[in-house]
Amino acid sequence: MLELSVISRVSPSTKNEDIPGKQFGVRIAGLKGVCQVLRGRNLSQSTSHVTRTGHLPGARFILNEMALTIWFLKGNKLYYYVVESARVDGKPRIVQQTYLGTADRLADLLKERTAPVPLSATTREFGLPGALWLAAQHSGVWGVLKAMWPEPRSGPSIAHYLLLAVIHRICQPGPKTEVADWYRSSILQPLWGLSAERFRSQDFWDAFDEIHVEADQHGGGDELEQAQLRLLAVWKQKQLVSRRLLAYDTTNFYTWTASTNSRNRLAQRGHNKQGRHNLRQVGLSYVLDGENGISLCHHVYAGNVADVEELPKALERIVKMLDHNQIERSSVTLVFDKGTAALDNTLLLKEAGVGWISALPWNQAPPELRDRDIEKVPLCSSDQPGVHAVAERALVHGQEYLCVLKYSASFASEQLHSVTTSLANVLQSLRRLSMDLAKPGCRLKEAAIRNKIRRWLLSSQFLEDLIQWNLDSENGRWRLQFDFNHAAFQKLLNHRLGRTLLLTNRMDWTAELVVAGYSGQQHVEQVFRGLKDGDWLGWGPMYHWTDSKIRVHAFYCMLGISLLQYIHKQSQSAWPGLTMEQMLAELRQIQQFVLLYPPQGEKGPRRATVVRSKQTFPQQQTPASCPQSDSRRPRRNESAGCCGYRPGGWHSTRGGRPICPARSFQSWDRLS
Repeated sequence: MLELSVISRVSPSTKNEDIPGKQFGVRIAGLKGVCQVLRGRNLSQSTSHVTRTGHLPGARFILNEMALTIWFLKGNKLYYYVVESARVDGKPRIVQQTYLGTADRLADLLKERTAPVPLSATTREFGLPGALWLAAQHSGVWGVLKAMWPEPRSGPSIAHYLLLAVIHRICQPGPKTEVADWYRSSILQPLWGLSAERFRSQDFWDAFDEIHVEADQHGGGDELEQAQLRLLAVWKQKQLVSRRLLAYDTTNFYTWTASTNSRNRLAQRGHNKQGRHNLRQVGLSYVLDGENGISLCHHVYAGNVADVEELPKALERIVKMLDHNQIERSSVTLVFDKGTAALDNTLLLKEAGVGWISALPWNQAPPELRDRDIEKVPLCSSDQPGVHAVAERALVHGQEYLCVLKYSASFASEQLHSVTTSLANVLQSLRRLSMDLAKPGCRLKEAAIRNKIRRWLLSSQFLEDLIQWNLDSENGRWRLQFDFNHAAFQKLLNHRLGRTLLLTNRMDWTAELVVAGYSGQQHVEQVFRGLKDGDWLGWGPMYHWTDSKIRVHAFYCMLGISLLQYIHKQSQSAWPGLTMEQMLAELRQIQQFVLLYPPQGEKGPRRATVVRSKQTFPQQQTPASCPQSDSRRPRRNESAGCCGYRPGGWHSTRGGRPICPARSFQSWDRLS
């Protein structure tokens, strides 16, 4: 049995001889909350084991097993401990002892244990802009931009405006008048430390006006082209690009340039691939790495220039890019579609000394090769499931090349679905037109009827061969008759759908190597779809009225594609099979919340806590690391490399403990 004196209150000024128990005191229930926090014990249960047998002071207790708060007096100061007592070999002994601290420290612990109610909460976009900022640093993009356009003595540089335009186009496409508000609600403002008022639309215009571009009035070199060459050199050093395949393609984008604007020479009228023939458009030729999807170079040209006419200028830029970075021309294979496969272009490619793979127009292919039975065409390896390919030498454009017949089962099914859908729609339209012509009082003219039918048949491929129609006049009325050609449909299934003819000057390549090389063309088509549909990066709306601004716009859009491809490539190691759309959707859901709490004292500053949204398992696998800012030195009491964390200031919490935000995320280094 252990005899202890219970002290209800002891002050440091109490003399030793006045303290019952001779400098040794016990408090049973006075600091239950502190003991519960630090020891994880419920003292209300422990005190239930106490049996009172006397009166204070000098009361006697029978202690079986319990946790108590005791104090020791050292130098007129009280130091508190949590002890656990139990019987050992039949005798009461202290089996566990934990130091708590002074009375002031215990009071602070009790005060912090009571969670205050936040005054306000603010949301920041964190996942996608943070990942893009980190990718710009790790891929070398930010270093190249700062080297091209150094920072001024104060305020943002041209590099800041370009990179912010890139990130804004990916996260929330829109005009420059919306950039400041979006920047204020993103993670970029605390990272960069720049005021949102420095990113007005006029500021972007003034910054972009200082960039020397092609055919400007400044008389200097093309800084955008120099930036592309520097970026390629950095990516080559970091081994982010391969030297084997370069995918090339062209497209066009409509603009809102007025017809009366005579200063703009790039925006011209032509055949728009998005169907907006009533608007002026600009053309874009694009070269990317066929394996990693990184943008290597691009060129903006007038909208009334055909794709075949653009290849000689693009080839000149490609050769200049290869020579500048000391890449052997013969080691590079350029991949492009059948729109640029002309005789003059093949001669230029031969003079340039680069290898190439091109899709061959169907009417230019050897008939005996394109009509070959698929059962006689060998199947490729498991790397290309459902693909057949065969190669043979053939004479095309007066020169011997290697021709490859490729058949893809998945491509055949996609074509068949497209043909049947279009066929059903056109047949219904013809049926309604025939019924309208049979009505009395129909005033449609022959030319209008025939133009309408031709427009329907040209709306999709193969419809002219599958639908037979006849328009006759009978008793002053027009009669329309049509039918479905079953023989043509059977021939289409057996000898056309799913087939692609390829042409290359790589005479020593196998058919499977040529097919695998041509698959790099799909990366360019995916990029163009992502630009036009806005799923990756919104090219439009493009509210620029001068040639120089349009070229700058194209530059940072292509730069954004490179950053997205870089993040997607790094994500593959953590999440195999992840698509670009899935990655963007997961990153957009990662948010950061800033909670503002009342001050601890009457005159103290308000406290803020930074926490992240709860992440799903796919989001945890996606490399959305905490971006680190290297634009300033760490302040006092601030750990280097952290994103603004200061003890007692901005911090995030995990399990009730303040931690540095830079340590609470996955690192890109684990995935690189």
